[in-house]
Amino acid sequence: MNVLNSKVLFSTIALAAFLVGCGGASKTKMGEIENRIKALTDKGTPDSILANVKVFQYNVAAAQKINNSGHARKYTDSMLVAIEIAEKWYEEAMVQNKSYLDTKGADLRNRKAALTGLPLRTADSMFAVVDSLVKMNWLIMARTKLDKLDTAMVTLENDEKKSVEVRKKVVGKWGDAHWVKPEEANYKALDKKVYKFTKDMKFEGDESMKGQTTEFMKEDWQFLSWGDYDIKGDTIFIFVKREKCTRQIFTQWHIKDKKWIEGKKPTYDSTITNGAKDRFILYSDLKSDFKKM
Repeated sequence: MNVLNSKVLFSTIALAAFLVGCGGASKTKMGEIENRIKALTDKGTPDSILANVKVFQYNVAAAQKINNSGHARKYTDSMLVAIEIAEKWYEEAMVQNKSYLDTKGADLRNRKAALTGLPLRTADSMFAVVDSLVKMNWLIMARTKLDKLDTAMVTLENDEKKSVEVRKKVVGKWGDAHWVKPEEANYKALDKKVYKFTKDMKFEGDESMKGQTTEFMKEDWQFLSWGDYDIKGDTIFIFVKREKCTRQIFTQWHIKDKKWIEGKKPTYDSTITNGAKDRFILYSDLKSDFKKM
């Protein structure tokens, strides 16, 4: 038994003796105990600390089900003892966790100061959860979240190092043009892409297709896009804010009529606010699939 649990246990012996001798408990008392259990659970008290309380809670319910009032009173009194022990454990744990959160939190905030871009946004979002729990005084749960951030910070720091290198290399215009042609087919289509990444983290895209893509379909379209980009590790995240379609023509072969019938869809120039056109590309794929222009 650790020191904290020993202090809590022995500090409640007198209370336990008193409560066990008190006899039965009303439904109101049971309701109050259940609310106290819920409060401790919501604040992140470990199951191991609440185990005895929940066992006695189950026994009370079982005794009430068979109308055994004697056992119900006994287990209710035992619940009171157990909940007091759990609450005292929580009070002492709060003191310890407050010191831990202050020290560990300060260290992680210092490390966070070296992050930028998406690694920084990830760390900020995790800190926001911790800070919210601290404000509610749910320090046990806050410590659990802070420990997860401590583990994640190593990955974020590695991502930051990679991001710095990729940012230097990705700036510029990248292009790819290749024929899409299934094996043994007598048709093909030209697939073209041009991506531009600027130093101020802006993105421009030009994607088009022209030619026959299947036995029964010809495509002729172009989509232009503008937005921002950011980098996490070796992954480039593209956030498209505007998309313009200059043409989208799909010509289908109608077997019955034995002829190609052209179908034009409307062009558009749209602002995008819901992230529907966002995408990502690995820097390694950009290097292998595109050529820097």
